[in-house]
Amino acid sequence: MVITAKTVGDLFDLLERKPDLLVDADLTVERDGIAFTVRGYDDLVAVDLPSFGAAFALWRDRSVTGTDAATALAAAGLTAELRVRGAPVARLGEDAVPSRLAKRLGLGPIELFVDGALLALTPQRE
Repeated sequence: MVITAKTVGDLFDLLERKPDLLVDADLTVERDGIAFTVRGYDDLVAVDLPSFGAAFALWRDRSVTGTDAATALAAAGLTAELRVRGAPVARLGEDAVPSRLAKRLGLGPIELFVDGALLALTPQRE
């Protein structure tokens, strides 16, 4: 299938006319020397990064705003969950419930998990 859209609005229009997507993926991605995993479980895509530094770099270098990404994911019936060291720290898309903290920080319709962030910051025990 070839999708031709010239604007984000055109892409949203195309996605709204399509049935929800299901994703089945198990990838290891390397970007700027940092490896992370992307796993798809039907309507959830989990991106697991090794550190908050890697998460902030990915967020800083994103090509679309959080609002546009959340809207596109929701239109496709998908949810993306950002994890750091296996702990969920943020979610956007279909099943995300935007948090007040994210709104105050100007992050858009993103659900933040403070408990997941604390868990991700905890040193690993052997």
